[in-house]
Amino acid sequence: MRMKNICFLIVIAGLILSAASRAAAADPWDEMFEQPLVKWALAIGDAKSLPWGDPGSWNARDPGYDIEKVPEDTLALLTPDAPVLARMETMRRAIVYSERNPGVAYRVLAGLVAHVEEADRSGKGDPLAWFDLGYFFEACRQAKWLKTEYLGDRNGYSLVMQAIRVLGDTHPGALEMQFAAGLILLEPKGQHPYYPHFKTVVKQVKEGTLLEKNLVTHLNKTFEANTLEEMRRSRYLQR
Repeated sequence: MRMKNICFLIVIAGLILSAASRAAAADPWDEMFEQPLVKWALAIGDAKSLPWGDPGSWNARDPGYDIEKVPEDTLALLTPDAPVLARMETMRRAIVYSERNPGVAYRVLAGLVAHVEEADRSGKGDPLAWFDLGYFFEACRQAKWLKTEYLGDRNGYSLVMQAIRVLGDTHPGALEMQFAAGLILLEPKGQHPYYPHFKTVVKQVKEGTLLEKNLVTHLNKTFEANTLEEMRRSRYLQR
């Protein structure tokens, strides 16, 4: 009996060491894949956004920027003519700044809710307001430092899809919104790249655009492809 107990302990110890080894060898990309709306910095070209350092780094906050200005500045940047990718990156940066002061994210969320409610009361729903609220809410859910009980209960994905339906395929930001919807569905465990949103983007995106750059930068491992041309030939699109 004693020998059996010793063997059992040896097996358990081996399993623990094996698990620890796998954790230590984990690819950092895997963790970022679980939080794409927070940890995937988007290329936005010359579009205006919140102050930032290295545009390719997800947490390159500007040390000289007053975090208390995040809510006001974020809402001011989400103008009707702001590109969709810039809207997404501005909201992402706001959430990253909130890691040092969670209250600023809750205030941004409250402002976005007010935008939607104001438009709805006027009888003219605002698709961009729906998109902003839906995307920001889902991004907040991925930020581990924000408390879900303070975010309220809504379906951000549905709001984004509502915006897409109303704006239609001819809207300049239609494909960017499809990209945003696909990113939302990557959380928490991810959807395969043949999900309709990414299929649409890969097939229709134009070469040389910021959307193509973001697609290749962030989904190359997902598609097992390093270029748009390779993505379009990907086995995943055939499923």
